[in-house]
Amino acid sequence: MSKRWRWFVAAAVVVLVALGAWLLVRTLTRPVDEIWERIVGTGVLRVCTDPSWPPFEFIDSATGQIEGFDIDLAWLLAERMAPGLRVQVVSVGFDGLYDALLAGRCDAVLSALPYDPLRTEDVIYSVAYFNAGQVLLTRPEVAGIEGVDDLEGRVVGVDWGFVPQGDPRQRELLRNLPVRRYDTAADALRALHAGEVEAAIVDRISALSYMRECDGLVVVGEPIYDVNYIIPVRAESSTMLEKLDEALLEMRQDGTMEALQGHWF
Repeated sequence: MSKRWRWFVAAAVVVLVALGAWLLVRTLTRPVDEIWERIVGTGVLRVCTDPSWPPFEFIDSATGQIEGFDIDLAWLLAERMAPGLRVQVVSVGFDGLYDALLAGRCDAVLSALPYDPLRTEDVIYSVAYFNAGQVLLTRPEVAGIEGVDDLEGRVVGVDWGFVPQGDPRQRELLRNLPVRRYDTAADALRALHAGEVEAAIVDRISALSYMRECDGLVVVGEPIYDVNYIIPVRAESSTMLEKLDEALLEMRQDGTMEALQGHWF
C-alpha cells in the first residue's frame, strides 16, 4: 500500500471515530422527553381541542361526542406514533388552548391552529397538516385562468373581509382588480357558479366545503397565501415532536392525509 493510500485510510478512520464519538455524546447528553415517556407508559395521548369549528372539531348532536377532521387525525397519528396508543380528547375554549397545553392538561393541541411565531419560546410546532390559505377558483369553461397573473381585466368575487395577500407583486395586482364583494365566501362562490363573476378568491376551507356540495368549480394554481395549521406541543417534548412529524410526513406520502381531507370536505 502506498503512503498516499495509508494516509487516506488513516484519515478516514479518524473521521469515523470522531463521528461515532459525536453521535454517542449527543445520544447520552440529549435530555429525556418525560412527556413522551409518560404517554408511552400510560398508553394515552391527551389532545386539547375547541369543538366549535366544524368540520375540524364539533360536538355530534346525536352522540354528544367530539368529532371532526382533527379528531380523526389525532387517532391516525396515535396509531403510527406508538402501538396501542389511545387518544383522550380534552375540550377547551379556543382562547385557552395554549394555556391548557402549558399547564399540562394535554400533551398536544389539535384544533385548526395556525402557526404563531410569537409562541415559539413556549412551544414547538409540528410540520403543517392543512393549508387554509386563500385559493383561486373558476368554472371549467372559463378559459385562460390558471393563476393570479391571468386575472387582469377579469371580474373576481370575494367576501367582504377580503384583503389582498401574497408577494408584493401579487398584492398590487389584486388591489387593482375589479373585485365584487359578497357577504360571505359561500356567496362569492355561488356568484361564480351562477356566472356573475369569472373567478373567486376565498379561503381553502370555504372552497372545499362548497365544492363538496356543488360540482362545477375548480381550484386553479397554487394557494395565493398560506395559512398552515400545525400541532403545538410543549418545548420539552422533542421526542414526541419527532414522532408527530414522522407520522404526518408518512401520511402525506402514502395518501392518508388526502383521503382524510376527502372524507371531511
